[in-house]
Amino acid sequence: MKRKHGTSQYRLNHAKSQAQAMLENIQRIEMMWQMSEQGVVDEEIADRYIRSMIDETTSSWKYLEGYISYREDMTK
Repeated sequence: MKRKHGTSQYRLNHAKSQAQAMLENIQRIEMMWQMSEQGVVDEEIADRYIRSMIDETTSSWKYLEGYISYREDMTK
């Protein structure tokens, strides 16, 4: 595997996939919020779902941040 600039193509591809998953979570949060706003979904159910998605997104962000970080051992 080719390593350069403190990362590799594998790590970049993985980070891109992780970021896409986070975007999908945010879209799910928005959809649930809209459904709750329109009265289609009970507010308590929407609140639990949204909290869960926010927690998952926060966890994914921490993972992504660690994964995409510059690695001194991958500079050459």
